[in-house]
Amino acid sequence: MGLHEARVGNSDAMGRDLVHLIRKSQLSPNSTDSVLSPPEYRQETSPVPFGTAQDDTTSVSWTSEQLVQTPGYVDEIDSPDGSVHTPNSSKRSHRKRTHSPDVWEAHKAEISRLYLDENKRLKDVMEIMESRWGFRASQKMYKTKLTQWKFFKNNRQADVANLLYLQRHRLAIGKESTFRRNGKPIDVEAYMRRRGISAFDLVEVADSGDLPPTVRCRTPPSISRTLDPPDDLHIKERFFQWTSQKFVKPRPIETGYLKRLDSHHQSKALHSVQLLTHGCWLFSTGRNQEGGDFCRGAFALLHHILDTSAFLSFFEMMMAIRRYPNAEIIKELWSYLSRYAAAIEGVNQPLHRVLSSFAKFSQQHALEHNIVILDWALQWASGRFNSSFDGKSFDYTMLKPWDLVPVGESYHRYYLCLNHWEVDSIPSATIPSLDEYEDPSNLRADLLLIFGNQTGWRDDRISKVALRVLEQNRSTPKPSDYLEFVCLYSTARHSKARSIGDDPTKSIDHKLAREYLQLAGDLQGRAWLPGKNYYETLTLLEDWYREAGDNESADATRRKRDQDCVNVFAALCK
Repeated sequence: MGLHEARVGNSDAMGRDLVHLIRKSQLSPNSTDSVLSPPEYRQETSPVPFGTAQDDTTSVSWTSEQLVQTPGYVDEIDSPDGSVHTPNSSKRSHRKRTHSPDVWEAHKAEISRLYLDENKRLKDVMEIMESRWGFRASQKMYKTKLTQWKFFKNNRQADVANLLYLQRHRLAIGKESTFRRNGKPIDVEAYMRRRGISAFDLVEVADSGDLPPTVRCRTPPSISRTLDPPDDLHIKERFFQWTSQKFVKPRPIETGYLKRLDSHHQSKALHSVQLLTHGCWLFSTGRNQEGGDFCRGAFALLHHILDTSAFLSFFEMMMAIRRYPNAEIIKELWSYLSRYAAAIEGVNQPLHRVLSSFAKFSQQHALEHNIVILDWALQWASGRFNSSFDGKSFDYTMLKPWDLVPVGESYHRYYLCLNHWEVDSIPSATIPSLDEYEDPSNLRADLLLIFGNQTGWRDDRISKVALRVLEQNRSTPKPSDYLEFVCLYSTARHSKARSIGDDPTKSIDHKLAREYLQLAGDLQGRAWLPGKNYYETLTLLEDWYREAGDNESADATRRKRDQDCVNVFAALCK
């Protein structure tokens, strides 16, 4: 190889090095301060000046700061016979405008700086690149490359949809997000107002892909907040005024009152809550398009929650958004109900004021503060009759999973808050006249769930009571599937809590937890159609298998979950 050919090879190698150096970093939802295009490369690195024709004494010098063009770089073109020749000045105007991908990549940072950072017109960028670097290309090729690189100056709907997708995932791990395009803040709310669309409309075009390199995501500086923001008191006062009228003490169990409950179970208000619950759950599993379909269906019926007789559905709606918290859904929900209540007649003023307060609070505070106020509202509504469990205050937030038992077999739940319950009484617990209308086993299963959630599944009495109730249930003429599932599930959760601090690969308690949860999941798959609770049980079981290093069983559990639930997903989306 001659000296001249060696120089050409060296410049090509340095060009590839530069491409490697300026390659953009990827953003993940877990990143705290993610910068999609590092400023040090975009501002300090100059592209390799390919295609600059001068004399035939070419050299390119490299420093730690930048590539510096020195006089004498000659544009060399391969001839048809494979030899290299240098075009003279009379042929410069006939140089090719097509370039290899490596050449474009070498100029990418400079084009980005001119087109995005300095906000120059494409025509001006082309002129500067030709005069300064000798780089010529057609406008069509420039536009093609700008699209490939996602160098967009304006917010596109797909980009905004992906911003919301990323924001939801970061909120799920407790991180706030701010977005900037070319250094300017992106106001997603303003974009949706201008286009007349909602967050659910954007879900359809979200692909969870990477954001354009022009968009940066950062975690904003934390702002110190008081533990009890002033508008918390505002909501609590208005919620107290409304619930003192509506959440009255239930009547004794009798046919007339249960018929009213049956009407509630068959109402459009409760149906909208069921759709909303599925939508929130689907969003939590990453099935955004299906989740958006369900939420739109829920919102089409949501106004029925404002009916005078639908206050119980209002309570269950709060349970749904608390179980699967999503900042965008919470904001849209309270805003929609508040505006609807203001536009129609017949909504009492205390409820209208409650809705307005929730709407304002959700817009001004982060998701964690909205969860706190939801917890308070649910605890107040269910605990105002001073009920207790094992000598401690009780409320319905301790009852989860909430919607596993069919609604037609849940009369007892409207009376849980009227009694004082003890752990030892769970195997025989009942309510006067309950057995005339419902199997008391459902009540005992709910009390066992409350016991576990109240103690964080750490109380050693959990497994003892659960196994005693399980044996008792199996000895009856008609064993309750729901009670058996809860006994197995509770024993699994207690065994898992006992294994904390042990090596999962060797812990006997961890092994027992996996075995009992496997039995619970198998029963769940036989007794009910696979749905969100079944999906969550197998997801939890998969996680426990992976903790124990049993990846084979974990993979088998995931395949079973996906296979069993695929038809349910399809049916839910019809």
